[in-house]
Parts: sequence; structure tokens; C-alpha cells
Amino acid sequence: MSNKRFLIGVPALMIVFSVVLYPFLPEQVPVHWSIQGVPDSFAHKSIAVLLLPMLTLGIMLLSRLMMSLTTFREKYGEAHDTHTFIMNAIVLFFAFTHVVMLLLSLSPQSGMLRLFIVGVGILLAALGNVMGRLRPNPMFGFRFPWTLNDEVVWRRTHRVGGRWLFVSGLVIALAAWVLPLETTFLLLVVLILGGSLALAYMSRELWLQRHSGA
Repeated sequence: MSNKRFLIGVPALMIVFSVVLYPFLPEQVPVHWSIQGVPDSFAHKSIAVLLLPMLTLGIMLLSRLMMSLTTFREKYGEAHDTHTFIMNAIVLFFAFTHVVMLLLSLSPQSGMLRLFIVGVGILLAALGNVMGRLRPNPMFGFRFPWTLNDEVVWRRTHRVGGRWLFVSGLVIALAAWVLPLETTFLLLVVLILGGSLALAYMSRELWLQRHSGA
């Protein structure tokens, strides 16, 4: 099956899953949870069942538009396979999130929320595993002004950033099973926010070193 058909098939399956579960869903479906794992935002089920499938389709269309406007394959052919992997991972994660969200509305006390956090960790690890292969492009990566300005800085930043994402993802996936939900959420924020700031600083310093005599 081609990648294009695969991507179209995922939101279609998400809608089929929604149709099957629709009669059993409560009128108000939780769509957001606090760091304690308590639902704090709801939507009518007629909206909730379409929310993520439509968002997934929107992201896919935006990706295709960006690729067509920038002639992605011609200009960034070296990054095309990595771009495809990233898009597939994001689409699959949205489908996974959709399934978890609807099942949580049927069984609020289940371990599905922990499973969702495990999914977040797996997504981060998967993205981190390919970041080192990503080349400068208009869509994905650590797109700081200095990485876009210098390909050497881009490559080094993405090698380091890829390792950070991979390790962070594995830590989060493991923590979701052994730590309280609140602690796991805080760990997720610290790893992602703290790591992003550290990576930006390291990348900027590298750029300054390379261009201080310019």
C-alpha cells in the first residue's frame, strides 16, 4: 500500500471506530484531563467523535500543501523518507489518541490514561530516532534561526536533539507505569521544556563559535 493511501486510510478507520462506539458514548465526552488525571473539559459526543479525525485530515492536507508549494521532493529529497516517517508517526499517534479518548469516556477509571502517556513517550522516542537523519527543510525539525542559517549547526543540533528526544521518550513511557500520574506529567514538562531550552542554548552557542569571526 502506498504511503498516500495509508495516511488517508487512518482517519477513515478513526471515523469507523467513532461510528461503532457512538451509541454507547455518554452525551458529554471528556476531551482534556488535569495533571491528576481528572477530566476538566468536555464536548458533546457528536463533536468529540469527529474532533481528532478532522484534525488529522487537516494536518495531512497542510503537509501536502507545504510539500507542493516548496516542491519538497526536488529541494529536500534527502529528507523525504524521514519526513514520511514523521508524518506516519504523527497520524498514528492521533489515531491512538482518538481511541484512548473514546474508551476513557466509557471507562473513566481504567488505565487508558497511563497508556496514553506511554504513547506520548513512544512517539517522542520514535521521532528522536530519526531526527539525526533530518536535513534542513521547511516543515520539521529544530527550526531555530541559527540552525536554518548553518547546515553544520543544523546537523549537530539534530544529532544531540534526537538523542535527547529518544531517551526522554523512553523515560516517560517507563514512568507512566511506575509513577503517579501527576509526577509523570511534571516529568514530561521538565524533560521537554528543559531539554528544549538547553538544546536551543547549545545550538546558539555552536553558531556563535562558528561565526564569531565573521
